[in-house]
Amino acid sequence: MTYTATGNGQIGERGLYSDISSYDATTDGDKLITASALNATFTNLPTTPTTKLECANSPACTLWTIVDQTAYAYQLPDGYTRLQYIESTGTQYIDTGISPVTNTNFEIKLKYTYVDDTQGIIGYLGTATLQTNFYLAKSSTNSKLLFASGTAAQDLADISTDPGTTYTYKLNGNSLHINNIIKTVNRGTINTSNTVYIFGRNNTSNYLKAQVYYYKIYNDDNIVRDFIPAQRNSDNVVGMYDTVSKQFFTNAASSDPDFTAGPPVQ
Repeated sequence: MTYTATGNGQIGERGLYSDISSYDATTDGDKLITASALNATFTNLPTTPTTKLECANSPACTLWTIVDQTAYAYQLPDGYTRLQYIESTGTQYIDTGISPVTNTNFEIKLKYTYVDDTQGIIGYLGTATLQTNFYLAKSSTNSKLLFASGTAAQDLADISTDPGTTYTYKLNGNSLHINNIIKTVNRGTINTSNTVYIFGRNNTSNYLKAQVYYYKIYNDDNIVRDFIPAQRNSDNVVGMYDTVSKQFFTNAASSDPDFTAGPPVQ
């Protein structure tokens, strides 16, 4: 899709800047331009949280084309290679170190490699009466997801979990977006110090069997974990690099095989 610019913004290597000289590849390399920041210049922008635009008719640059944000990779620190995805086989998980709150939200992109069993995707399996539940899982029934938040828990029927299909799960308040489907979910008060796992649920097994492209976790609208697949070059260990804490998270199930690396981001 192409959009018409009425202003005089210039495209930078990784974003749109009113003054191209202000772009710094070291500090700005991971920045994505937000649609809200362009409202005064562009009309009818998509309502995604982050949008990349590319000049479509250089050098005039009066037309701009939407570009998949994954093409503009976050620049990892020296010593790490960004990967397109990492794959789990049902024995790996990561402890995020983050405790859920009542307004915890998330965004996840994955592709299942096996679907004929129950698999935790994210969260903590607690007790509803103690307000400690928070999770998303796929049921052994391949058309159902399981969601819980505090005292509220529910089965989300008629949701496919086909192997080989890429799914994006985005929880925002009482709405769970599954690709182009939106399900209304019940949210309850959460009061726990237990931490959220990814690639599974804390306090239970049944871990995820999938290729995972990213995890994002928000507490009270603030991003607290932004996990991207990565490999540590010194020992080839595969895990998720968190751009918020600037830490590399690896498989916490140390006795089990590590994650499998997907192709590097070019």
